[in-house]
Amino acid sequence: MIGLRPEFEVALVKFEAALAKVGIKVMRTSGYRSFHEQDMLFARGRTTAGLIVTKARGGESWHNFGLAEDYAFVIDGKVTWGGPWDRFGGIAVECGLEWGGNFEGFVDRPHVQMRGGKTLNEMRLEGV
Repeated sequence: MIGLRPEFEVALVKFEAALAKVGIKVMRTSGYRSFHEQDMLFARGRTTAGLIVTKARGGESWHNFGLAEDYAFVIDGKVTWGGPWDRFGGIAVECGLEWGGNFEGFVDRPHVQMRGGKTLNEMRLEGV
């Protein structure tokens, strides 16, 4: 499987249009990740140099199943992670997405996902 699931892509287009309608410009920064790519990110700040950027190992992230996307803002033509996160998150929820800013323990404001009524364990068992 490569890329985002079609139903999630449709939801993201709707979300991005809703953001644009209120003047919020964004760009996608990270969508689908293989289990290996996820494990490499998990190693950051733990066994390799850098800051911790995820709490999820391979198979523990919705990114691994094409159902998560991370964003940055584009403000005055520049990419930034400083922007109206609360408004971004509110619009995500209004569009039927889950927002990482509402996560307990590891807040992930650039992250949106769509579980489609399934658990990560169910996704792993499906082998997708």
